[in-house]
Amino acid sequence: MSGEHHTIELPSSPLPNTALADDALPADSLRTDALPAAAPAGDMVATAAHGLPAIDEPPPLLLGELTLPAERESVPRARRFSRSVTVASGIAHIRDDAEVLVSELVTNAVRHATVSGAALRLRLLRAGTRLRVEVHDHGTGVPRPRRVDLMEETGRGWFLVAVMADRHGTDHTPSGKSVWCEVRAWPRDEHPGH
Repeated sequence: MSGEHHTIELPSSPLPNTALADDALPADSLRTDALPAAAPAGDMVATAAHGLPAIDEPPPLLLGELTLPAERESVPRARRFSRSVTVASGIAHIRDDAEVLVSELVTNAVRHATVSGAALRLRLLRAGTRLRVEVHDHGTGVPRPRRVDLMEETGRGWFLVAVMADRHGTDHTPSGKSVWCEVRAWPRDEHPGH
């Protein structure tokens, strides 16, 4: 498994705050009506392994989106949201892996937020056969691999993402950045034993 890091400029477009239902989340932080058929045009382009647009891949399908404050309490909310989206999307077989990836990306965004409580946006998308997890924030700092001390309580997040995900990286956007990772999720029969 190899990680990818690339920087591209994406056009700015306001996105609706849509999500699949999760009874544990406050109504003001998610919408359950009318999920869009696909990610908004121009917001993200499917990419092949070399980082260029894939010709035969359809645009990513938005499965759910949640806006959270950059606070520690947002991490368990993001995990619950991830669990509800993966189950509702028929990919419960990767629910635990998706929760870990969401937890690590959101934790990293909270820890390195430029302003405590600033808005973060968690997006879960279907990108071909992969589940794509994105965390958008207003910061410009990019996660960097560092020497991992397995005896330390912190500092393993990006390492875990690199090990667990099929692909991962950072995209710079007009409003900050998106840190993302992808893991194979469809079809289910490609995951023996689940």
